[in-house]
Amino acid sequence: MKVRLLLGVLLAFLLILAGCNKETYTAQHKKEKTKEGKVKIVEEKSYTLVDSITHDHVLSYSAVIKNESDKTLNVNDTTIKYVNKTGKVIDPQISPNDPDVHLAPYILKPGEEGYISAEGIINKEPDTYDVKVKINPIKPASHVKSLKVKEDAINQEKENHILHITGTATNNTKQSIEYILVGAAVYGKHDEFIGTTFQSEEAQLTPGKSISFDSTSSQIPDKELAKVKTYKVVASTYQE
Repeated sequence: MKVRLLLGVLLAFLLILAGCNKETYTAQHKKEKTKEGKVKIVEEKSYTLVDSITHDHVLSYSAVIKNESDKTLNVNDTTIKYVNKTGKVIDPQISPNDPDVHLAPYILKPGEEGYISAEGIINKEPDTYDVKVKINPIKPASHVKSLKVKEDAINQEKENHILHITGTATNNTKQSIEYILVGAAVYGKHDEFIGTTFQSEEAQLTPGKSISFDSTSSQIPDKELAKVKTYKVVASTYQE
């Protein structure tokens, strides 16, 4: 009788221990999975404005995102929707596959930041709206290469309401490259985030060669452009 009781207690203890280990493993697995694919929106800003040339109503969105995982991730599968107060998409012209959504760089190493610039035309200025951003990070098939930036500067083309961040990008890799992506974030006097600029450029560059770039934005209102004081800019390319 005592032997049966002892065996029963031991079996119950082993079952409880197995259950605890399973819960611990599951929780740890979920935590690791979340960490592997975590991309955070660090800064974001959206504006409504009227294009000075076409006079279209435009919604623009800018963001700084950061790869907080321990894996290099491709964030090119990022979708943006503008929705009204009922949650419906404001205008059919702004869709999840909007070609006017730009990311640079779109492959982020652990701890690295990237810049989003997006804009879309609507029929009229909305009374209220919200921005829904969905980032689907995946393990990349190619590798990002950061390029050396020098002689960079910021200036404004006030008559056309365009912000420029210019400079040169040097191929400091050991391979020839075929194109570059340039992304930048601009900030105000008190480091408040104002917006982003973007440029993609075909560039047949052998190792050591340089090319000029001009990363721009025409989707930041004049009153916000007047606040711009500082910026961060990165240039990159991708190799299989």
